[in-house]
Amino acid sequence: MLRLLKSIFYKFYPSAHISAFVRSLYLKRFLKNKTFLKILDAGCGPGLFTFFVADRFPHAQVIGCDISKDDIESCNQENINRKFDNVSFVCCDLFELKEKEKYDLIYSIDVLEHISGNWKVIENIYRALKNEGIFYLAMPSEKDHRYLFPERFFQKYIEWSAREHTGDQYEVSELCSILKDIGFKIILAKYTFGLWGRLAWELDMLTDGAIYLKRILFPMLMLFSYLDTIWRNQIGSYALLVIGKKKSSNVL
Repeated sequence: MLRLLKSIFYKFYPSAHISAFVRSLYLKRFLKNKTFLKILDAGCGPGLFTFFVADRFPHAQVIGCDISKDDIESCNQENINRKFDNVSFVCCDLFELKEKEKYDLIYSIDVLEHISGNWKVIENIYRALKNEGIFYLAMPSEKDHRYLFPERFFQKYIEWSAREHTGDQYEVSELCSILKDIGFKIILAKYTFGLWGRLAWELDMLTDGAIYLKRILFPMLMLFSYLDTIWRNQIGSYALLVIGKKKSSNVL
């Protein structure tokens, strides 16, 4: 029964890790009733969202790129098993992205916080989009992040974040200003991982190592995740989502 439930879940969502699950809910809502033919996953990592998007757009060409050769090798191996014929993976440094007017959707999920000087990456993404192309950007906003539970319970994550999240981070208004200066028209800008999302995320981390408790709590964490997508999240939330449209045919 557990195996059947897992297979059903993974048919619709890329990961049972709550952070990725929340991200997938926002992405799935945005993609509804839309059509794209050429899509780039900018910083695909293990390919969770690449396969997730490719499954929803079987007639689109979906490319996952990442700087990690190990991740790209893992993605290619996974694709051998999953047999997607509309997916390919390439090893690429986003600072060296040179393509021009190629994609009608580029998305970047939990990537730019790892990249110092990430505004340059956004410029490259703008250049790589077709006119009227869409840039979907989701990333943490840790400047004003406040834990619901005592911080000492998350010391391992805090130390990891200090090492890994070396890129520029922003408030929604700051990020919107950067995208507008580059040439994007902002079509959506909001905070995510507010009260409900943070509660789900923190409980998920707190139950790491307690697999049976995590399984018991998972339906509740899913509910909290859904609530996050309909709640009005304010400053102090853990993450942000900004969607821009390329409004000029000029390239940088």
